[in-house]
Amino acid sequence: MSTRRHWDPFDGEIVVETPDISGSRKGIALPIWLKRLPLPAALLALMWTLAAGFVGSSFPFVPVAVTTFAFGAIFLVDALENVDGRRTHRRVRIAQDKGWSYTGKFLEWQIERMPLRDSDGNYERRSQRVKPPRLRKIEAHIPELTKVQAGSFMGARLDGEFWGESAQDGLPLWIAVGAMQMEAGLGTRGMRRDARGGRGGYGQFFSVLGAYRIDRKTGIRAVVRPENIVNKGPLDRDIKTESIQFNERFHISGRCLSAGSETDVSREILQILTPATQATMLDLLTRFHTVGFIVADDVLFFMAQDKLVGENASEGGIDRLLPGMLEEFEAAKLSIKRYVE
Repeated sequence: MSTRRHWDPFDGEIVVETPDISGSRKGIALPIWLKRLPLPAALLALMWTLAAGFVGSSFPFVPVAVTTFAFGAIFLVDALENVDGRRTHRRVRIAQDKGWSYTGKFLEWQIERMPLRDSDGNYERRSQRVKPPRLRKIEAHIPELTKVQAGSFMGARLDGEFWGESAQDGLPLWIAVGAMQMEAGLGTRGMRRDARGGRGGYGQFFSVLGAYRIDRKTGIRAVVRPENIVNKGPLDRDIKTESIQFNERFHISGRCLSAGSETDVSREILQILTPATQATMLDLLTRFHTVGFIVADDVLFFMAQDKLVGENASEGGIDRLLPGMLEEFEAAKLSIKRYVE
């Protein structure tokens, strides 16, 4: 393992220990159809169990057994492929190639025994998944780019972090990435295709969030995030640019960071949102599923979401394509950063 100290947007500095991947196993490569099978089978088995419970007069042993096996198969598939181990292996390799550090340790959810009240009002200790302090800190600092926004943004699931320096400008950076399985077999044609030629109902949905130092202190916090679909007419009260298309796709807000400041926040934000910035954001929105950014004084937070489907979403496909996805994210960040500065 290698231990290094890096700039961090939340703690100022942080010590990161990159895992040692020498001797780590990759697991078994399973066909896509087999990976997709457990989830629908589990849902069908669950419906069977519910129906048998309502109709039958005795305990539905067979449906319950099938349901248990089907849900267990979901975890068995991940274990056979060694999904967690392979994810760590590929990300550490990316960090090594770029001279960065990586760890997923700070974002690992823990199982803790906690006192909870039951239906009779009595307390009993139950096992519960607990959100890690690091993730709570990230969400508290930039909730607009991480938490679910009803009618606007599905939130970002993060499970690993990179620290290092940007290859384009040499400035310190932090990047968090996360992935979750998606099933779009009944979805639209666009949902079943990705930007790299992949096609299919099975996929992986990626969230990438980065923080970068900029060369000036703005004195404001400017937020540009996906617009809420219900913000129409009198409910649409955010800051407006001259672009109707941009106003329809993004929600713009901000505030001064200094108490009592007489700075015109709207004017400062519109200086950041030049026509070139707006055109870049709209172009990125045609490439990525979701994009948004926050300028917090001298730090730029940039978020993008993307997907891989079909064979591209297999473990081998992600191994092959994730480095390029991070390169695209870095290029997208740079296209925004040059206008913000």
